[in-house]
Order: sequence, then C-alpha cells, then structure tokens
Amino acid sequence: MTNLAIRRNPVYTVNPWKEMERIFNTAISTDTEPRKPLVHVENEESRVVLTVELPGFASEDLDIQVNENLLTIKALQKGKKKKDEEITIFERSFVLPEDLNRESIKAEMKNGLLTLELLRKEKPAPLAIKVKG
Repeated sequence: MTNLAIRRNPVYTVNPWKEMERIFNTAISTDTEPRKPLVHVENEESRVVLTVELPGFASEDLDIQVNENLLTIKALQKGKKKKDEEITIFERSFVLPEDLNRESIKAEMKNGLLTLELLRKEKPAPLAIKVKG
C-alpha cells in the first residue's frame, strides 16, 4: 500500500515572493506624497487629546493650522539646496467637531510626541421661561 498525498488547489493562492516584493517596495517607497504619522485620539467629555508620534522633529519643524473645521499638522524640513525652501515630510489632517473651542488649542512637543489638547465649548445652562398669564 502506498501513501498518496492529495493536493488541492486553494481558491486563493499568494505568491510569497511577490508579496515580499510588494512589502519591500512599499517600505522604501519614494512617492512624492508625504507620509502620515501615527496618531492616538482620546475623546473625553470635556476635551479631545491628540498624541502624534514625531520622532526626530523639533517644535520649530512643525506647522499646525486650523482652517474652519480642519486641523492640519505638517512637519517641514529646510531645503539643503535652497535655504528658503521648505519640504513637507508629512502631513495629517483632521475634521474637528463643531463643539470644540478652536481658540483654546494647546500644543506641546516633548520626546518626539506632539500633544494637542482641544477643549470642548461649555454647554449653555438650561433656561427656564416664565409664562405670564
């Protein structure tokens, strides 16, 4: 009696060499699109805290802007060929909810972590209306 090995063709097969090539190409990609940093968002009752991982950058390398309801964080690098040229290394944007106070945003850069604290607007107290009769 002989042992037969039955091989079935799976419905989906992955070529491991092509998969490794795809992973390698995305890791060393030279696309012109900036990379996006990792962000942790804490959504609390009174505030929203964004923690952005920015290793190797200083506070003067960052450009943080709020335009209407869009918060944009950019990391810029001074050009080596042209002194005034700035190159965007990465950029990340967030749509802000309407209940955040845009004027009281606090930003702190420490040990490669950017922390943004966005306070929520105070909700108006309930109003009682007296009816004359």
